[in-house]
Amino acid sequence: MTKGYQDFWRPGMILAALLIAAVLPAGIVSASETSPAVAWNVTFTPENISKFDAVAPTADGGFIALGSTLTQMFGGREELLLVKTDGRGNEEWTVKIPDMAPASVAQTGDGGYIIGGYNMSTTVVDQSLTSEGTSFLIRTNAAGEEEWRRVLPGEKISAVRPTADGGYAVIGWLWEPPESENDTTAVITKTDGDGTPVWNRTFPGISANAGVVTADGGYVIGGTTSPFNNDIGDAFLIRLDGDGNTLWHENYQAPVVYDIEETDDGRFVYSGNYWYGLVDAEGEEVWLRNMEGLSGYAVALQPSGGYMVAGTDARIGEGFALGIDADGTIRWNTTFPATGVYAASSAPGGGYALAGIKYLSADTSAAWLAGLTEPAPAPTAAPGFGAAAAGAAFLLLLAGRKRRG
Repeated sequence: MTKGYQDFWRPGMILAALLIAAVLPAGIVSASETSPAVAWNVTFTPENISKFDAVAPTADGGFIALGSTLTQMFGGREELLLVKTDGRGNEEWTVKIPDMAPASVAQTGDGGYIIGGYNMSTTVVDQSLTSEGTSFLIRTNAAGEEEWRRVLPGEKISAVRPTADGGYAVIGWLWEPPESENDTTAVITKTDGDGTPVWNRTFPGISANAGVVTADGGYVIGGTTSPFNNDIGDAFLIRLDGDGNTLWHENYQAPVVYDIEETDDGRFVYSGNYWYGLVDAEGEEVWLRNMEGLSGYAVALQPSGGYMVAGTDARIGEGFALGIDADGTIRWNTTFPATGVYAASSAPGGGYALAGIKYLSADTSAAWLAGLTEPAPAPTAAPGFGAAAAGAAFLLLLAGRKRRG
């Protein structure tokens, strides 16, 4: 060996070589997913002020979106807006129903649609604001033509879910009369296929914003103590069996539940204001995560595992979608400037559909839909240059020791 080559194998030089190798790039190892691409992005403007509040997949690979239009910002007439699209958001038909605000929509087993809508008024009683209203359960055929309508007096409907027997679960709350002990009373009503109530369960002192029909034929509803005041610890979930009997009622250290989904293993993921969480089948908390400033109006399951939470940044009025792994860690974040996301669903062919509002100017807006692709796993790159260099240095060290031996 030459002297220079022998000097390389002195202990200080070996240590330096290993340190240099260790700090060189080691390839992509931390990210499990890349952010999804926006596959399509469309707006609908039947009036100057329009928005979507709900979206659901349809059996033909498209979507049904429910929203509303206003003829003018103040004092204008509100109409319910029902739009059927194909899988890329292209309009197939539009139906408007006057004097109604949107709440929920889903496709029925025969290809028609079940819609929840409401109207509300606020009056001043003894210097306090008192709210009251009426809700409507509306059944349409596949073309959006109304087949029947049921009136729900004194109720604010939040969600309507088809049940396996061809009926519906209607979730919401009842407006309490002035001077009542409680602002609201949460309610779930099971109906038959014609919208006739079969049974009804009420829960005083709380309001239900969301609900799902569980895989075993029961129900889970969620919300908060009051629709007007949400404090930490007010969020709740209630699980009922198929006959409406309460199995458990749990509160969580979050202010409100806006949406719920049942996971493939029988647990429940929820989203709300500034928090999202996961509970087991018995309502015990698995984890709770904070997303300060973000209102999570919708949650969906990722086919590859984990969850997607979508909503609006309350601080800047910007829509967002978050990809979350099974442990609640955020893996990707997609934002939508000048947009509010109010609803989301899994797309029939993979990915997600988002629904909400696109702000066009200070006093105009459009009902907005967008499609996100399913996020692709990030490349699990071969050992990076740094790792390879470290390995080479170690092999050279061993070779040098053998030559000196």
